[in-house]
Amino acid sequence: MRLSALLPPVRSVAEGTPPTRDRILDAVRAFALLVVVFGHLLMAVVYWPASGDEARIGNLMASYPALQYLTWILQVMPIFFAFGGAASVIAWRKADAGDVLYSAWMWGRIRRLLRPVLVYLAIMAVFSAIMTIVVGPDLDPLLSIINGPLWFLGVYTLTLLFLPFMWWVHQHNRAIAFLVLIPLATLDSIGVTILGWPLWVGFFNYLLCWLAIQQLGFFWGESTRQRSWVLVALVAFIVNVALVYFGPWPVSLVGLPGDVVDFDHISILGHTFPVPGFHGEYSNMAPPSIVLLLHGLMLVSLVFIARRPLERALHRPRVWLVTTFMTLTAMSLYIWHLLAIVLSLTTLRMLGLPPPTRLDAHGFPEPSDTGTYALWFVGFLAVFLVYLAALVLLTWATQFRPLPLWDAAPRHGLLPVTAPGWLYVTLVVVSGVLVGAGILVVALIGFAGFPLHNAQWSGITLNALVGIVMLLGGSLMMRALARQPLPAVESSSRPS
Repeated sequence: MRLSALLPPVRSVAEGTPPTRDRILDAVRAFALLVVVFGHLLMAVVYWPASGDEARIGNLMASYPALQYLTWILQVMPIFFAFGGAASVIAWRKADAGDVLYSAWMWGRIRRLLRPVLVYLAIMAVFSAIMTIVVGPDLDPLLSIINGPLWFLGVYTLTLLFLPFMWWVHQHNRAIAFLVLIPLATLDSIGVTILGWPLWVGFFNYLLCWLAIQQLGFFWGESTRQRSWVLVALVAFIVNVALVYFGPWPVSLVGLPGDVVDFDHISILGHTFPVPGFHGEYSNMAPPSIVLLLHGLMLVSLVFIARRPLERALHRPRVWLVTTFMTLTAMSLYIWHLLAIVLSLTTLRMLGLPPPTRLDAHGFPEPSDTGTYALWFVGFLAVFLVYLAALVLLTWATQFRPLPLWDAAPRHGLLPVTAPGWLYVTLVVVSGVLVGAGILVVALIGFAGFPLHNAQWSGITLNALVGIVMLLGGSLMMRALARQPLPAVESSSRPS
């Protein structure tokens, strides 16, 4: 097979872009994707014990605390939820106008979103099982985090499930969702961080925060005043600075090893206020805190503010060509980039070039010398780019190539046409929750020791194989609920 056959048809797709396509929705998600991929590459610090024991994983920002302020620029996950919501609500309005069933619309989104994920899981399950047998437990720490990026797809599936209802709420009152979601998310964050509530309560914020951010995307297709977004961005930033400076929330907007909140009072403008006290690991990211929510409001507002210059820039042929490439390879880049990191680290170790790191006083990896580590990182980056390019070339088309059975139209409905509406909606929600929860299980515990290994998470025993079964079971259930012909699989290699 010639190399040209593996390349995405970037130029033809870019030149065939319809005038009505909103280029910004593609561009901001493409930019956010690059930030995520290279952010993970920059942050990862690995220590390989000389005795051949398990690798230990840390974060460069824990070693150099000043870098944590960069997360206020590099934490771009709100972009995916807000502008993914903007694109999805456009699709839902078209489907609703054409009397497409809720389940059929939802299945159409899931089958395309998860098509490359199924290929990834099938390959990685076999790869991880083989590595467990051949290498043993040495790679377990890396294999346990290798599915980490999938968490976004799990939560995103859940926000999609609620999108038609949230759009209905938005049509009736554009403010009510924020008046409900933001106060609840704030209460949840304060309760876990200050009032000593159990950490698992904070995980409700995975829905509350990201649904609020998704709601911002609904304004994209409407006329709004730019000064309103300037005010939102300014207020969100000022409040965030105050929360981090005076309160217990950490500066970093990503989770760091050793993130511990430990206090029994808060001092504000010279006044001391006693609180019940809290000691434990807590980050702004897992679960999402009020600080992350406000950061999302600010970040999305900045895109609204920059809308006109972005539109002008994206009509330049070269800029749009790069954006089109990113759009066509987006899922492949996102899903496979951690494997590229793992392969690069393993390759360099086998070549006798492990990262120049040591363990700090708390047992977390850190660079043994800044200059030496920077030089090693240049070689690491080069090896990573080779692996990433190879993986993208081999897998980018899985986003568009139909899979047997998965993309076939359902022959039989799960319910008769006369079934009550409440039962139909309930089963759609149950199937969507199974899909989202299954993805989250696989993301949380990875493939270390697959398929027999169990892991504890907040007191719950999880297994990756069980997560895959949940994902497939929920998907098949949703597919059976989609009782009408589905649109043909995309042939233009263009996602929406």
